[in-house]
Amino acid sequence: MANYLELDLDSVARIGLMYLDGDQFEDVQLDRHGDTDYDFERFANVKNDLTRLENINPRLAVCAVLWQFHPKNPRLAVPVVVGKSLPPEGWARTPACAEMIRTRDNGTPQTRKREADLISTYYPVKNSDDEIVGVLELLQGMTYIEDL
Repeated sequence: MANYLELDLDSVARIGLMYLDGDQFEDVQLDRHGDTDYDFERFANVKNDLTRLENINPRLAVCAVLWQFHPKNPRLAVPVVVGKSLPPEGWARTPACAEMIRTRDNGTPQTRKREADLISTYYPVKNSDDEIVGVLELLQGMTYIEDL
């Protein structure tokens, strides 16, 4: 069996997604149509899960971001919960990239090469009904981490 410091990104994601509660994540944001009103208990629980996921293999230095899609415009996404840093897009609602949309639509992980050495890998987040309720982004290569 591999040492946890030898786990690759996909293994870390699989482990993290086992304890990440998709039902809680689905209901973190109370009004997904506009206002950013949160259920803070659920938010704190999901944020703790992301922090644990980021620390499974510290050598990977990943930043975890949970994205949710706008219910009336599924091409827009917002980072609802983040681990230790915001994504490069910041905190606002933004057009979802093609890889994020494919992950949501197909349920398969996708990788996106960004500028310099920054790489995003996207994984589907499911609720207890096996519906995809969001996308987990694991960022590698962030040189600037905004301490949250």
